[in-house]
Amino acid sequence: MSDVRTTGKKSSNTLIRDLVNVGIFSALYIVLGFMSSSIGYIPALIVFSTASIALVTSVPMFLFYSKIERPILCCMLFCGIFGGAMLVMGQSVIMFAISLAVGLLSGTILKIIGKNFAGLYMANIVMSLMSSSMMLPLWLYTEEYLEYIRGMCDEGYVAKLAELSNSIWPLVGIYTFGILGAVIGGLVARRIMKKHFERIGLAR
Repeated sequence: MSDVRTTGKKSSNTLIRDLVNVGIFSALYIVLGFMSSSIGYIPALIVFSTASIALVTSVPMFLFYSKIERPILCCMLFCGIFGGAMLVMGQSVIMFAISLAVGLLSGTILKIIGKNFAGLYMANIVMSLMSSSMMLPLWLYTEEYLEYIRGMCDEGYVAKLAELSNSIWPLVGIYTFGILGAVIGGLVARRIMKKHFERIGLAR
């Protein structure tokens, strides 16, 4: 009986830690993501903004992955918080759905492959698809998205977005650079974690 109680207590403690980590790292991801995506307000750099997000967030994401015990639950909650924040800010429901799908896939990768470098690396690449999808409505619901952006930016920027929406290639570039940023960011994160975080016990 005591073994059952001990196991239940451990499970409860790890769940609490997981939820705390989800809250902390999702807030950090949103802040860092929006800061690094600000280069996208320069029309010529819109396509490269997803690479910036992936590069900046790779280290905290690797640390997040290494600390959670329930990868599928935690990744879905993490991405759900991000998608929910996007909904509050006026994004479409499709962004929330994509966020949950990304969370499920990245969590499944961690569950199957494990919290080794390969697992963390692949999960991080998949996670880049979430931030890269923020501009997907520009191609799916062009007029509605432009109206949404018009409430925040000047007409010159809106006109540039309208021009981008006439071709599929900028969207391909957005996803490609996002993945590339995650590929490079993952390598940087591995080096930083080995050199600093593992030494002081922040990563496992």
